[in-house]
Amino acid sequence: MEHSLAKQLDGPLLPFLRLDAAAALPKFRQLQDQLRVAILRGHLRAGTRLPASRILAEELGLSRQTVVRVLKNLRTEGYLEARQGAGTFVSTALPSQVLKPPLTPDCGEAAYVAPPRLSRTGSLSRLVSADIDQVEPKPFLPNYPAIDRFPFAIWRKCWSSATRGGKATGMGYGDIMGELVLRQRIADYLALHRGDPCAPEQIIITPGGHAAFTLAALALADPGDGILLEDPGPITTSNLFRVLGLRLCLAGVDADGMDVAGAIARHPDARLAFVMPSRQHPLGVTLSLPRRLLLLEWARTNDAWIIEDDYDSEFRYSGELLPSMRSSDSHDRVIYVGSFSKALYPGIRVGYLVLPPQLVGTFRNLSGLIHRSVPVETQLALAEFIAGGHFASHLRRMRILYAERRNAFCAAAGAALSGLARIDCAASGLNALAWLAEGRDDRTACRNLLSAGLQCYPLSDYTIETPRPGALLFGFGGVPADRMSTYLARAATAIAQ
Repeated sequence: MEHSLAKQLDGPLLPFLRLDAAAALPKFRQLQDQLRVAILRGHLRAGTRLPASRILAEELGLSRQTVVRVLKNLRTEGYLEARQGAGTFVSTALPSQVLKPPLTPDCGEAAYVAPPRLSRTGSLSRLVSADIDQVEPKPFLPNYPAIDRFPFAIWRKCWSSATRGGKATGMGYGDIMGELVLRQRIADYLALHRGDPCAPEQIIITPGGHAAFTLAALALADPGDGILLEDPGPITTSNLFRVLGLRLCLAGVDADGMDVAGAIARHPDARLAFVMPSRQHPLGVTLSLPRRLLLLEWARTNDAWIIEDDYDSEFRYSGELLPSMRSSDSHDRVIYVGSFSKALYPGIRVGYLVLPPQLVGTFRNLSGLIHRSVPVETQLALAEFIAGGHFASHLRRMRILYAERRNAFCAAAGAALSGLARIDCAASGLNALAWLAEGRDDRTACRNLLSAGLQCYPLSDYTIETPRPGALLFGFGGVPADRMSTYLARAATAIAQ
């Protein structure tokens, strides 16, 4: 006798079961979740008899033991009921008000899914993007470091040393400011390599740079307050401030960085300024000294604050590393934000704030309430990595490597993209800009590159208000020098489409 789910259930089950072998979720969990949803949405009505476990297993390509496990779990949860000698049925005890009516063939899901009631912040967050880099990046992904050159063996030794013997300090919540040993190492690094001394007590460890921006916005501004922000600028950061209720006060960007004078004139009541003085993203320019001093004076006279994002200043290929704005701040108006995402690897999720002394208590309490603490074992391993000189050595090697890759990109791109784009390689960072020939749309070109197995970002995505010519942001940091020409030839074909 031929068995099928369609005959057993007159067709209501098969369309709603889609097991994906490539999904991270185990198949038994996929089946269990999908059956539960089918019941709640009314696809499987109360009292419907399910096929025998053997038939389900055959139809879905699963072992019978797996199906029995799923049915047992759903009976335990109350979604199914077993009737002696009759089989397994959808429970008749479920309250009717929680069950959705089944969909009609011409009815989409939106017909029965009511929009959730959200807070103001929740409502705003639905209107913006929070996309992050892909798990498996393609060549030329911007801001992506050379993960393959990270000293994993040394990192494992540091981790093992920091956690040897199951230290109790690594298993609790930890200091809400961050582990003192890591804060001391960061303070030593800033004094030695950035010429910017501070006390460990001024440092708070955060789960990445964006967490630091969030703390600063929540602690120093109310919803509706203005924040000076470069346009174009990092889109996820501007979206963050927008969702937190801040009013974006846009500032143009030219060869000298943020147009500070113009921004101050247009937005005299701004409460905060967010700036990337060492290397503006995405244009790659540096904020000039006169503009830095003007912004510091504005903050002092207006009782305002400056959030300095120093996200990849370590990678400069000519001259000395530029000093931070904080090192020129004699009135304690700068909140300095650093991160290890570019210097080491993005998944480490460790950032830090260097705060004016009068703000430390407020930020400490707020960080404890929101984040509690960054994983202690990661902090201890990172402190060991810095103390052993491995961090400084890694940065030196990466500067040499990225300089080589930058030069290879500039040379290969200049040849491959001739007539299609003008190449602009900044003196620092991991990215380069390709300004497209007139008439070419950067979003279209970006989609073509993605189809060709390459990845870049269109400058249009970073632009909020100020129009710019079309350009593509290429990341050269993660691409071996000997592969540049091959990939860029493919890029040229894609752009020319």
